[in-house]
Amino acid sequence: MNLPNYQITRLPIPLYNVCVDTATSRWLWRYGSSTVALAALVTALHFLRPALNQTSIALGLVLLVVLVAARAGRFPALYVAILAGLSFNFFFIGPFYSFRIHRTEDVVAFLAFILTAVFVGQLSTLLEKRGLQSAELQRSEQLKTALLDAVTHDLRTPLTSIKAAITTVRSEKVSAEVQQELFAVIEQESDRLNHFIQGMMDLAKLEAGQILLQSRTVAADEVIEDALQRAGNLLDRHPVETSVEPGLPDLKVDPRLISQVLFTLIENSAKYSPPETPITVSVRRSRDHSVCFAVSDEGPGINPELRDQVFQKFFRAGTRPGFGVGLAIAHGIVQAHQGKIWIEDNPQGRGACVQFQIPLREAT
Repeated sequence: MNLPNYQITRLPIPLYNVCVDTATSRWLWRYGSSTVALAALVTALHFLRPALNQTSIALGLVLLVVLVAARAGRFPALYVAILAGLSFNFFFIGPFYSFRIHRTEDVVAFLAFILTAVFVGQLSTLLEKRGLQSAELQRSEQLKTALLDAVTHDLRTPLTSIKAAITTVRSEKVSAEVQQELFAVIEQESDRLNHFIQGMMDLAKLEAGQILLQSRTVAADEVIEDALQRAGNLLDRHPVETSVEPGLPDLKVDPRLISQVLFTLIENSAKYSPPETPITVSVRRSRDHSVCFAVSDEGPGINPELRDQVFQKFFRAGTRPGFGVGLAIAHGIVQAHQGKIWIEDNPQGRGACVQFQIPLREAT
């Protein structure tokens, strides 16, 4: 097997700031925006109070609860319903600017508002969930169609090539040189089938949580070398530049699986970037006690709105043939190592840069 001409060098690589707690920001946004919306509505209704009756005010507040339920979910809606009930009592039920209620009908109105707001909010959330379930069913059908199309292509194409090659080999008119070429085709397409089946098995194990990490201490450059050797002839038309940060500590990972992740990223770069353009493989230490691998190319890149979707199974951003599970498997392997993987623009200004981080662990 002809290996690409590459050499691993140890060069300093700048650190990058990553990791944003999006879950916390979403939580703050949902409750914060709901609070602001309620405050704005109560202020408007307070100025209009002389021209409105209690029923109109209550309906306006209930409508806000419905909107919050549809946009933010059940618990923000419950939160707004309780605040709206207190605001209804404080600003719109006499005596004003007090939580005390003197008249029986006002007590009934307050309790009716609270119950109505909570019920309507929960009902809106339930209806929203049913709508999401319908969307999930539709997405499931789309995935089944994509799976059928991918299986049809990725199984039929190599099988057709193998059958045609075998039929030609059986012919007595084929020279020994042509036979060797056909044997090479059979071997190549058989490897392709094996890669396809192994990918499906890995994906099934990842989804079932049955991937067992066979971790051991290994140097980062050894993992890179193994991935480049596996890439083999894929890199014949691409110069490969590699760099390893000096003083990088050894990793405690499953080297076969991390090599598989790197191989997938290198394979995609070779597939989608123009011939003779460089592919860069680098590794550095991050500030948060982890090691970051990166594979950069000068291909067409990936649109920002698709960068999360490409890690979903059966999703393909380009038109090139493929099953659409390589990055999904890579994502699962990185997660199994408590790491993360993401896509950025190539720092050189053209193409994509796929990076993944693996936490450093003490060797045992």
